[in-house]
Amino acid sequence: MSKPVVLAVDDTPSNLDLLREILSEDYTVRVATNGEKALQLACRQPLPDIILLDIMMPGMDGYEVCQALKEDPDTTPIPVIFVTAMAQVEDEQRGLALGAVDYITKPYDPEIVKARVKKEIANYQRTRELIRENRELREVETRSFTTFDADRIDRHLRDGESNHVEFKSTMRWNLHADRSDKSIENSCLKTVAGYLNSEGGLLFIGVDDEGELLGLGNDHFKTEDKFLLHWVNLLKSYLGAEFIPYIRSMAHDVGEQRVLVVECLPSTKPVFFRRDNDESFFVRMSNTTQALKPSEILAYIEQHFGEKQAAASDSGSTRPSREHETRLSDASGVMAWIAELQQRRVLRSAVLYIAIAWGFAESATFVAENLNAPDWVSMVIVYAFIAGFPLVVLLSWFFDMRVVRDDAAVTSASRKKTFWLIAVLVVLSIALIWRFTTFDP
Repeated sequence: MSKPVVLAVDDTPSNLDLLREILSEDYTVRVATNGEKALQLACRQPLPDIILLDIMMPGMDGYEVCQALKEDPDTTPIPVIFVTAMAQVEDEQRGLALGAVDYITKPYDPEIVKARVKKEIANYQRTRELIRENRELREVETRSFTTFDADRIDRHLRDGESNHVEFKSTMRWNLHADRSDKSIENSCLKTVAGYLNSEGGLLFIGVDDEGELLGLGNDHFKTEDKFLLHWVNLLKSYLGAEFIPYIRSMAHDVGEQRVLVVECLPSTKPVFFRRDNDESFFVRMSNTTQALKPSEILAYIEQHFGEKQAAASDSGSTRPSREHETRLSDASGVMAWIAELQQRRVLRSAVLYIAIAWGFAESATFVAENLNAPDWVSMVIVYAFIAGFPLVVLLSWFFDMRVVRDDAAVTSASRKKTFWLIAVLVVLSIALIWRFTTFDP
């Protein structure tokens, strides 16, 4: 899982350097040197888990930034800690009145910074989890479960199995072998998982494939309560307790028998069946439950659950959980690097540059040979043209990716890194030129 995100806002680069040094081991640190940039970064996904905000800044000060954050519904819940050299009581009262959760005074004590950031992020994550759970419960409540009676159940039994209805003779007992059978349990659980991952449905336990009533007695539980307790424990253990609100299991009288009716609502996030160190993903296809291949799972999740999340976002719901976003967007560093190069058209530019540079280099060396110039002149010309583009790309990549994309101001640390990078390249260039000029075939 990705690190929590800390947004540090200060107009002094050295202060940002110090906060990075203190927090970068445990957190992803974004920085901004003014209030306007801070508001932009506060809305960028993934949203910050906490904002460390300096008060005294030119232009938009910390109080104004905090007020703007608390007026935006997307950034209102994000905890804000003011970081300031001001220690007046009225300053602290003003900040807390605007919605800040704490103060850290300058100069920084690293242990205090770490402790307060850790505490507020933990509080924020707990609050966010409660909000998510409440939202999911509200979503389930708005899609009410069906009211069943004997007539409605009888109609389903007469209509037979379909994409949304399936019959199981027992929940755990193998009637042919006359013993408890884990594969029977798995079959029931896979059907429920398929319903949750699709459009919902009904599972009748105590009914054979032809719709004949068998009742719940064949599972050999001493009481119906123990039957239901065992069933709920199976759901929690192998599908997940968080999906229980999407499932209602109730026993009903039908004629002289009792049957279990399991109604499943479509889940808003993917459900995996996990048992015996195995993990599978099931969906409903026609009137059967099918396991998807690994190559099919991601596409199905992106299409099926992506549409639900988009609809929830349009209706005002909060964004998908970070865990879900991370699972869907996870990619190797190499592929992400290549994609970034392609997006910036660096590869195409490299090909064009090399082609043009090679032409200029050949022309320059031809002129140098006609003027009887020393060999090292030709080598310098060739090296300058061929190596020029990688040098430019490397420097632009460093500044763009390390400064702009990581939302970092040009701090003293980045200046030092750039200086050493250029110094190393100069030394290598001198060494290469010297090698060619002293080479005697």
